[in-house]
Amino acid sequence: MPLKVIFRAAFIFWALLSVCASAFLLFTQPAIYWAGPLVAGLAPMVNLVFPYDKQISPHHKVKLPRVSLLVMLSVALVLLTIPERGLALWLTLGCLGGFLLDTYWAREPE
Repeated sequence: MPLKVIFRAAFIFWALLSVCASAFLLFTQPAIYWAGPLVAGLAPMVNLVFPYDKQISPHHKVKLPRVSLLVMLSVALVLLTIPERGLALWLTLGCLGGFLLDTYWAREPE
């Protein structure tokens, strides 16, 4: 149980770091691919504060379908628009991996 709590704290820290870094870099270096890490980190964070994705999906194995959609779209945006591997890619992939592990492993069943 403590490992799951540590992982959730690390995921929240990573998502917050991703949101702050990509928001700063989006305004200093305007490029569309910086919106990817911003949305990938912001979607789960907003769902923690204001739960907008509490409905039961038609497929009972899929948890948080709206948040998953936003995270996957942001990953696709980064993969389609990024000119080279860099910080935007790693922030987005970290948010994706953290979100999947947090949703399907670390989160307690409701």
